[in-house]
Formats: sequence, structure tokens, C-alpha cells
Amino acid sequence: MTDDPLLCSQCNKDLAMKFIEIKDLVFCSNHCLDSYIKTIGQKKFFRQYGDVFVPGEGKGWVPRYANDYIMMCGRCPKKLSDVCHENSQISAAYHDTLGDAEEYRWCCHARFCLSAALSDGTVPFESGLAVQRYAEQKARENKVRGVTTVIFSQSIADLAKNFRYQKLAENPPEMQEPDMSHFGACMLCDEPFGRQCEEQVEREFQFLAQARSLVGDRMWCGHTVNALADILIDRPGGEELAKKIIDVADRVAEEKGHPGVITRSFFIALGRML
Repeated sequence: MTDDPLLCSQCNKDLAMKFIEIKDLVFCSNHCLDSYIKTIGQKKFFRQYGDVFVPGEGKGWVPRYANDYIMMCGRCPKKLSDVCHENSQISAAYHDTLGDAEEYRWCCHARFCLSAALSDGTVPFESGLAVQRYAEQKARENKVRGVTTVIFSQSIADLAKNFRYQKLAENPPEMQEPDMSHFGACMLCDEPFGRQCEEQVEREFQFLAQARSLVGDRMWCGHTVNALADILIDRPGGEELAKKIIDVADRVAEEKGHPGVITRSFFIALGRML
């Protein structure tokens, strides 16, 4: 008698080889994992499975701070979280196109953030490619195996020079669902690259209190506050630059009708500063 087949918890596909395993759930792809989260509701999912990635527990290597990042979405105010997820597909519009243009490895989260910067059509695609080349060179010079979210946030800030807010005519591309999982991507990354990213994120968290103090009581998504912390790392005059970014990001969020700053509005703001 053969064992019962192992089926994807979302699409019911027979899994010849497990791809993503989260407690009692298994998924054949990133797409099915994210679809499952949307189906049962993000808040409920985080209550049941948000503690799944704990360093030193369970199977395989888990990067430090993975759970901190995962639980940011679970702790986010609902009205901000809802807007963020409503904007996820348009934020990913250039994800695959940017992937085709890459000349060095990119973390899929970093690529998503660059795509988000281009996602309302007010930032030229050529500007995005300039950031891409700069970030890749920065990664190589620092002997990092690819462009991490930290390197990307630092790179787009390095190139920022226009700090005056101006409302621009939008020309948004078609929405796209990227083949990536925001929830599980770090667990699927190869360990050597992941450990280099982990070292950078440890530095990021050392600057998080400073970033939070600059944001104050504004409604900002946790991921955007962490991205602001990246910009402060070892940067002379970093607080003054951060204050300029905060002002423009708040204005872009208001322009979009968002209750606060989400990943998309934060990186559109940075993209317009190029």
C-alpha cells in the first residue's frame, strides 16, 4: 500500500517534491502560498503561522530578524495594510522586466522595491536602470553575492538629488503578479547570500530606533521605516537626508490617497528624487 499523496494546501496539486512547508501546510509555489494567505486573511494567517520562522528551530537555516520582518505585516494598522496589499500587483509591474535587465544577482524583495519606484509612470524606466547598474556595482565592490534590500535602499538614496515635491501626471503600467512570496522568500534564498544579507540587516536594526524617532507618530508601514534605517547606516548627514525623504514620501502618500506611507509611495518618492 502506497502513502497518501502530498497535496498543495491551495491548488491541491500532487507534490512530487515539497517546495514550501509551513507547519501543517505545504505549497507547490510562491503563488499558491500568497494566494492561501489572501484566502484566509492576512491577520488570521499571521496569528496561526507568523511564528514559524525562528532561528535555531525547525528545519534548515533561518536568518535572524526574519520573523521581525514577517510580523510587520501582522502588526500593521488594517487600513494601511489593506492599501499596501491593494497596491502589491501594480508595485510588481516591472518585476520581471527588471529581472531580464539585471547584470548581477538581485534579491527578489529588492527588485520588487525598484519596480514599486517605477509603478506610477512618473519615474522614467531609464532612471530605474541607472539605479540598477549603480546598486550592482555597489554590491560587487562590497563583495556581496547580490543586491540586497539594504544595498538597494542605500543606492537609490545615494543618487537622490531633487528633494522638491511635485505632483506629476501618472502613466501606470499593467498590473502583474510576481512569482515571489513576500512571506517565504528569505527562507528560499540560498544560505551564503542569505547570510550576507543577514549581516546587513543586523546593521539596519541598529539604526531602527533613530529612523523611528524621525518618522515620529506618522503612519508608516514597518518595512518603510526599516528602509529609512538602511539610508542612515554610516551616512554623514543621514538625518538631514532622511528628513527630506520623509517629507516627500508623506506628500506622495497623500497624493495617492493612502492613509500613510507604504512601500510603493516610499520608493516612488525616492524615484522622483533621482
